[in-house]
Amino acid sequence: MKHGFVSLQMFALSSVTQPQSQAPFGRPRSQPKRFGLRISLCAASFFLLALGACSPTTPKLVPQQVDKPEQVTDVSDTKVTFSRDLDILFVIDDSGSMAGHQQNLAKNSQLFTQGIVANQILDYHIGVLTSNMDDPPWRPVPGYGWRGELHGTTKFVTRTTTGGASILETNMRPGTDGSASEMFFSPVQAALTPPNLQGANKGFYRPQAHLAIVFVTDADDQSRLSATDLHKFLLQLKGNDPAKIIVYGVHVPTNVGNCDRSGEPVPQKLEEFFRLTKAQTFSLCEPDFGVKLAALGADLVRKVGSILYLTRAPQPKTIVVTFGSQVIPNDPKKGWVYDPTRNALVFGEELDLKPEPTGTQVQVSFTAAKY
Repeated sequence: MKHGFVSLQMFALSSVTQPQSQAPFGRPRSQPKRFGLRISLCAASFFLLALGACSPTTPKLVPQQVDKPEQVTDVSDTKVTFSRDLDILFVIDDSGSMAGHQQNLAKNSQLFTQGIVANQILDYHIGVLTSNMDDPPWRPVPGYGWRGELHGTTKFVTRTTTGGASILETNMRPGTDGSASEMFFSPVQAALTPPNLQGANKGFYRPQAHLAIVFVTDADDQSRLSATDLHKFLLQLKGNDPAKIIVYGVHVPTNVGNCDRSGEPVPQKLEEFFRLTKAQTFSLCEPDFGVKLAALGADLVRKVGSILYLTRAPQPKTIVVTFGSQVIPNDPKKGWVYDPTRNALVFGEELDLKPEPTGTQVQVSFTAAKY
């Protein structure tokens, strides 16, 4: 019926004698005069079984509106640089009840660091703080750290530190002569502010790096800082980017009954901080302590060194990844693969890179996809 209406309407228009008419879409044109039977629009409408009365005006053909989708054509080359710097702070309780726990931690320290060391993209600094903010130990300990000073004669371990694994293991046994008033929040703040920041701890902290903090204790925090205070302090350091702050807790949780807790109250402040930072935690007395510690290290590698998020969707075939002078191949085990769901590059576990100068960063070049 629609075709019939249009064809008869056009017939009616062509049969009317007029000196000038409107062509479709409104363009004027001249027509020769014609003589013959005039068919009114009412007659045509009646023929088509129209339901209404005759229209006093002549209908006009109107073209259908079609929205043309916009296409973005900016496909210029894009280069993104990723900093893989990672600063790790172990905050270790050095009070009298921690001797066995410190030995267990030091013995398993290499399980924690094995994935971090194996990931050749990560540029890490690893330092140790003690819970002592009161007095130095009564027995002199070379390089003893207190009041936020990093512990050890070598203050922190890097990828290029000779004998780094052995040094870290030693640093993780600071002894048990520290204060009985264990503090964990205050040492972190003191370590990352003057005078320690420019003095004893100079070079450890990097503003652009991810910061990971591992608390190891059988007690709660007894400093004047609240969990919220420390959380706000860390966020300010990292430009209010919570993704740059990663926290782990190795302690005696309130729901654990098979692990001795120091005489202080249950760890309410620490557990509040763990909730604020969405920390992963486990008990000091876990029978598979080493396995749990290794899992924390592996989690840290996944969060910082295995996934690189892109800022724009790429044309996958145009992606080129370099690390210094080396081109990293597109390979699921020894290189990278592109994950379109997360718009990210995922690096393989067998990635094998040659040493590059300190501070070398991963660069990703690609052509942005059309959308």
